Amino acid sequence: MLISMRKYFKEKGQGIVEYAVLLAFVVAIAAYLFNNSGIKDEVTATFQSTQSMLQMRTSQ
Repeated sequence: MLISMRKYFKEKGQGIVEYAVLLAFVVAIAAYLFNNSGIKDEVTATFQSTQSMLQMRTSQ
């Protein structure tokens, strides 16, 4: 029984590490695209537009 529990925990830990590596890879690609493709400017413009609309709406 002890051997089967060790195998379970070893595989579970391996799965967690694999998901963490995959997540880090996706985040790195997203950060690269965000900074180098012009998306950053579009997101900034959208947030500024939304902020100005909300400020106009609350001042009325």
